[in-house]
Amino acid sequence: MKIACLWVPELSLIAALRTEPQLCAEPLAVVQAGLGGRAHVLGATGAAEGVEAGQTLAEARAICPRLLSREASPERERAAAQAAREAASAMSPRVEEAGPGLVYLDVSGLESLIGDDRAVARAVVAAAERVGVRAAVGLGSSKSVARLAARAASADLTLEASASGVGGGAFRVVPPEEQREFLAALPLYALELPDELQEPLRRFGLSTLGEVAALPPGPLAARLGPEAALLSRLARGEDASALAARPEPSLFEEGEELEWDASSVEPLLFVWKGLLDRLAQRLSARGLMARELRLQLRLADGSWDERALDLAAPTREVAALLQLLRLSVESGPPPAGVRAVRLTAVTTREVLEQMPLFGSRGASPTQLAAAVARLSALVGPGRVGRPEEPDRWAPFAAVCRKFAPPPPPRVPLPPEIEVSLASRALRPPRTAEVRCDDSGAPLLVIGEGALGGRVVACAGPWRTVAEWWTDAPLALDAYDLELAGGLLIRAARELATGTWRIEAVYD
Repeated sequence: MKIACLWVPELSLIAALRTEPQLCAEPLAVVQAGLGGRAHVLGATGAAEGVEAGQTLAEARAICPRLLSREASPERERAAAQAAREAASAMSPRVEEAGPGLVYLDVSGLESLIGDDRAVARAVVAAAERVGVRAAVGLGSSKSVARLAARAASADLTLEASASGVGGGAFRVVPPEEQREFLAALPLYALELPDELQEPLRRFGLSTLGEVAALPPGPLAARLGPEAALLSRLARGEDASALAARPEPSLFEEGEELEWDASSVEPLLFVWKGLLDRLAQRLSARGLMARELRLQLRLADGSWDERALDLAAPTREVAALLQLLRLSVESGPPPAGVRAVRLTAVTTREVLEQMPLFGSRGASPTQLAAAVARLSALVGPGRVGRPEEPDRWAPFAAVCRKFAPPPPPRVPLPPEIEVSLASRALRPPRTAEVRCDDSGAPLLVIGEGALGGRVVACAGPWRTVAEWWTDAPLALDAYDLELAGGLLIRAARELATGTWRIEAVYD
């Protein structure tokens, strides 16, 4: 089995840069307000030299006067973690989310579709960047080896702005023959051991996994407990933990927390536009469309204002969805200022277009759904649909149901041709003399008995070539002839000799 680990280090920083990728090259720090109102740094870009996680914002600005700051947002982090999980699901159907921004996926068999292990790991990095997330990817024979490989790859990460968000991912592949050497060189802190186990190991003079693997596991477990036995197995690469795959969720979320209370729809439009852009990118990467959009507004008093937009047709067009959100809020404004916004899309599979074999090409299902969504945004969601006659008696009664694309038109089959003729094969065929015009069409048939006469109508020729692989190949031109008097016959001419024969008579 081959396991890949997709890890997003500094999730708070990546979530913030995913909304503002132009700040990747600027000195930026993501901070979290602590006790006493003192903000602490959670992560910083490379341009913020000297700024490290754990510093207060005042200390960070004393080190880097040009430092920009953004508050950590649980809504943004939740969306970035979901995007990382979706990137893994786009590569493999067996995915386990071990934590926010930490995903394991089974990549066994992908080499036949993508290439070698390095190509598979590179494809996982690209899948994460398509949804705006920079990730470190490790590939190994077990979950623990893949996790350590991803941690080793994090040293090569960079920050690059991309059209989807943040790029600059890196990967590390650990082949089975190099696994022991890779693990032996890793320090013990790479496993993030608890202090009650880290301190005794340090007192024993152990600093690398290779030194732990060289010790007998029995005496080590007797002195340090069962956790040391597990550490010894991990140091030797003996990880038998299975991948706990979970079903793929059908909800896609994007959220944002505001730095002020929005009391009108205009500032919300700017926030919605960014959320819908990122949501559309994630849906497009998975070949999905939104069939329902849910809007959740966290108000200044701590309550939630929840709305559901039942779309007239599945779509992922940002302009139409933005207009529908505006109509919903303008028709029923929230009772208080808005502190946070969350958009949730209930998805459905995109209907792919198939070119028709007959007739002209019509609008694709995706184009039709987008047109219905635009109409719904212009005139209101309750005024676009499919007219239907209700099951009651009333003059000119009609209701408007949800629009559903019509099924593809059925191509009518050609009418069945009734054939009232039956042919009687002549065995053996009768020889005949046939006179033809300059183009080779039969004019007169001279045969045995009544099998002859002037040709009134002619159909053909139909060429038959058979037994060409033998010494006596067969090549014929067959004609259906109507003779004077109403007799219908099947006559054939051998191309090699030019002789004619009558093969059948139609009754």
